[in-house]
Amino acid sequence: MSSALQTGQSRPAGAEQLFRVIRIIDGDSLELEGVGEVRLIGVDTPELYHPLKPVQYYARESSEFVRTTLGRSLVRLEYDQEKVDKYGRTLAYVFLPDGRCLNEEIIKNGYGFALLRFQFKHLVRYRQLEAQAREKGLGLWRDRGLAELRWILDQKTTPYEIFEMANNWWGIRYREYARLRLTTDELGRELANLRQWTNEFSPADLEKTLLANGWLKITR
Repeated sequence: MSSALQTGQSRPAGAEQLFRVIRIIDGDSLELEGVGEVRLIGVDTPELYHPLKPVQYYARESSEFVRTTLGRSLVRLEYDQEKVDKYGRTLAYVFLPDGRCLNEEIIKNGYGFALLRFQFKHLVRYRQLEAQAREKGLGLWRDRGLAELRWILDQKTTPYEIFEMANNWWGIRYREYARLRLTTDELGRELANLRQWTNEFSPADLEKTLLANGWLKITR
């Protein structure tokens, strides 16, 4: 195989284009020579590096699984409807030399979840792979979540806190922000919003969004 094909810069007509892995960023993203950062389609692994969240349970194990699975292999990419996300990352399915899809291997072995918030062509299959891993108690699914709870308690870090307030109201505290006097229904919606916003926004944009949606900044 020529060095040009190995680096993914050029290829003979009719040959599959292969790319060399430069580094593993985390469990669901990596950097490829000639491509840049690649986000795996349909997979969501625990956060290893996030400006708004502590390291999550099984994040290091997920990254190590990807590193071990890839080894020094050259990989092939396939794409879906969207080829680039809003951060400029290439969206792809990553295939190993033996034909296995890295995206699927992560989910079926319990190192990540099926990312179902966005449409992609293998959504039904990935949901099934996640269900099978859950039934087998693999990786993230072992001990029905008790292993994750023990890990969170050992870290002594809480991503957010929920408080029961007077007259059946609820409150949420996230870092130096709070959303207070919520009904039970509002609490559920606000927690869903908080998870989405901390996934998608920078710290500055998150602050603007929280304050614009009824959150208060805690001052002492």
